[in-house]
Amino acid sequence: MPTTDAPVVAAVHGAAAGVGLGLVCAADLVVAAQEAVFTTAYGGIGLTSDAGVSWFLPRLVGLRRAQEMFLTGRRLTAAEALDWGLVTTVVPDDEVDAAAREHAASVAAGPTRAFGAVRRLLRRSGDTDLHTHLADEQDSVVEAGRGSDLLEGARALAERRRPRFTGA
Repeated sequence: MPTTDAPVVAAVHGAAAGVGLGLVCAADLVVAAQEAVFTTAYGGIGLTSDAGVSWFLPRLVGLRRAQEMFLTGRRLTAAEALDWGLVTTVVPDDEVDAAAREHAASVAAGPTRAFGAVRRLLRRSGDTDLHTHLADEQDSVVEAGRGSDLLEGARALAERRRPRFTGA
């Protein structure tokens, strides 16, 4: 998931622990049930992290909060996970799948090539300096401008309608 250009939507029912937390961290949009909980779980079984959790988690929630989760075994409620920036939205338990499908459909109807480029830019943003990142952004804008989605987006704006992107 981390290296794919396709945006990833996750739906969380129950507990996201260990590798499950890693999948949540790697997703772009996360819909959680009100009863969902989030924990690293590794310390409880005598292991260190895997699935990229020790890389993703501090970038999402901050170093101190990640340390607290790893070193104390703290379990976050869905509301806390939303407050900490770990999830995108919290919905009633029986609405999780529908909300996740709605997010996925919305992303799929968007300018998918541009979304892929944005995903790459966001992934690299923590590892590059501003000058390099601005150059990468410029390159991605030029590349996105070569596709038909830009023309469709501009037409839709001028015609005051929703764009119908094709991902081309």
